[in-house]
Amino acid sequence: MNRRRFFQSVVGGAALLTLKRRAYAFQQSPAGLAKFGNGQALPGLGAIPVASPNTTLHPGTDYYKIIAEQYTQQMHPALGGTKLWGYADVTSGSQNPVHGYLGPAIVSKKGRPVQITYINNLPPTHILPVDRTIMGTNMGEPDNRMVTHLHGGFTPWQYDGGPYSWFTPGAAKHGPDYRAGDYIYPNDQSARLAWYHDHSLGITRLNAYAGMVAPYLIMDDFEAELVSEGLLPDPVGVPLVIQDKSFNPDGSLWYPNRYEKNSQPAGTGRWDWGPDATPPAKVSLDPDSLSVSLIPEFFADTTLINGMAYPYLNVEPKRYRFRLLNGSQARFYNLQLYYEDAAHPGEANLRQPGPMIIQVGTEGGFLPKPVVLNNPPQQIAFDTNPTSPTFGNAIQYTLLLSPAERADVIIDFAGARGSSLILYSDAPAPFPGGDPRNDYYTGDPDQSATGGALTTKEGYGPNTRTLLKIRVADHTPPVQMPENELIGRLTGRLASQTPNSPQGKITKIRDLTLNEDFDDYGRLIQKLGTNVSIGHNNQGLTTFARAYDDPATEIARWGDVEVWRIFNLTGDTHPVHFHLVNVQVMGRQAFDTVHYNGTPTYLGRMREADANEQGWKETVRMNPGEMTAVIMTFNKPQYTDPGVKSVQFPGYYNYVWHCHILEHEEHDMMRPLLIQD
Repeated sequence: MNRRRFFQSVVGGAALLTLKRRAYAFQQSPAGLAKFGNGQALPGLGAIPVASPNTTLHPGTDYYKIIAEQYTQQMHPALGGTKLWGYADVTSGSQNPVHGYLGPAIVSKKGRPVQITYINNLPPTHILPVDRTIMGTNMGEPDNRMVTHLHGGFTPWQYDGGPYSWFTPGAAKHGPDYRAGDYIYPNDQSARLAWYHDHSLGITRLNAYAGMVAPYLIMDDFEAELVSEGLLPDPVGVPLVIQDKSFNPDGSLWYPNRYEKNSQPAGTGRWDWGPDATPPAKVSLDPDSLSVSLIPEFFADTTLINGMAYPYLNVEPKRYRFRLLNGSQARFYNLQLYYEDAAHPGEANLRQPGPMIIQVGTEGGFLPKPVVLNNPPQQIAFDTNPTSPTFGNAIQYTLLLSPAERADVIIDFAGARGSSLILYSDAPAPFPGGDPRNDYYTGDPDQSATGGALTTKEGYGPNTRTLLKIRVADHTPPVQMPENELIGRLTGRLASQTPNSPQGKITKIRDLTLNEDFDDYGRLIQKLGTNVSIGHNNQGLTTFARAYDDPATEIARWGDVEVWRIFNLTGDTHPVHFHLVNVQVMGRQAFDTVHYNGTPTYLGRMREADANEQGWKETVRMNPGEMTAVIMTFNKPQYTDPGVKSVQFPGYYNYVWHCHILEHEEHDMMRPLLIQD
């Protein structure tokens, strides 16, 4: 479904720019990558290395030494070894660290700090093409810089891993906010799945895609009580980190490095270019002059879970707990569970729903009550009324995860003994508008003439719909608590630990915007902004957008309670991630994007957050044509030193907020979030 990509009106006038953007990731992986076959067992914890702490070096603290290096791992039996960048545990002093994709996972406990020495041992040349035209790469910064962000961590700013805190091996070169020494994570948070990944300015998207990502689990006593009462199957669960990647024939990672303009012949272009727009963009440079160019978004053709392409998982006929993370660059997933189609092995039978999915948590910890999903599965559906204020937006889905969102779920396989199930997704890419050339599934149309893929053959990739095959053993199920009793008891227990909303103590309401334009090369660019115009963009139209290095506008004090009303003037749903704070989603409301001039005209009533968004979150989906309201409290983390302030932003504790579509974040959809005493 096509959707307006960008909305912007001239204040006080009638001019309107409408961009239609297509983003295609053409098929790049070699043909013949079989699905769910021998050698494709889902890697679990163990295959994903788990770090082992030193608990005596710093009493009362778990200490780790983590090194970042280049290594090779096979990600499908038919591929050669894939060269990767990633982390490894060298706490014990080992000179031969054990590397494994998504490792090492760190398991921590609420109230017990973790202290980490991060060592950069990356080679000087990146394994992916590096664009030299964006901030963080255009001043001769080395390709092997790194800085680690604990995503979802409640940490002092100097341990947050901000974009300006990068450093090279031996810290020979570093960013202005680099601080020598260990990182300390207080773990003053409830049980949840966090993760740590690279956040270096100008190269985050490449380092994350190259493999610099790992889980960080926080456990607490309340969670242990739920396990002991039989309300959770186990304290850790099965991790499911879902990503999409593309491969070269030799097994190496492929990442697009040309800005393929829609004005190219034969309909093979992928993205709008400023000078082709009407009115003409005020740009003077041609992306064709670049040997390597940043692209707007990347949608790869091969689905991986836990680093294995098209894996299978063997389970017993009982309840399991799964910890899901969307670790993709830009792809959304609408997760559903179906029985395997007996006539077409490896495919989902969309007429035969699988077991219900009980969601108990998000990236912000446990929900205030369990939410029953997949009962029955809801395939993706959109508002098709062209007169509706939310025309084109998704209005039906099952378990929808945008990049960086997590879900803590329970699935009971007792009723599926002896059967196979398929974890399935039908979310379009980009979301919500989508384009068929980013949607890979068995029997899809041959789109090679327009830069897409050949038809996918049954049993093989490329495929972004059938993600995981679950094979249930044909054993007599164990005696378990009935499902209705489980849900009822979870409802009471989760309600007992839900923190109170900070509403009623609001100190500030901010109106902010999500914007899109063309950069000075004519490439699409996304930015955050306020509701105050700063002049004209490259289309000659009034804009609210600000670059990351523009003067800071989001400045708060410790203890402040703020409501942010964020107005999406683009055609994408953006997963907005907040460092430092968790937020509560107050609701969403359509508004008149065509005539927006900083003061909104709302269209209809505010609708409440989805049931599985009503706890605490730190990554929130923000839909086109809607205002999303969130509330947050700026609490001070433990170990915050008032004498340690930012160099980049003198006198402040320096955090950020940004879109977690990584290509958007890098170009230039990120802004400072500064705190003052």
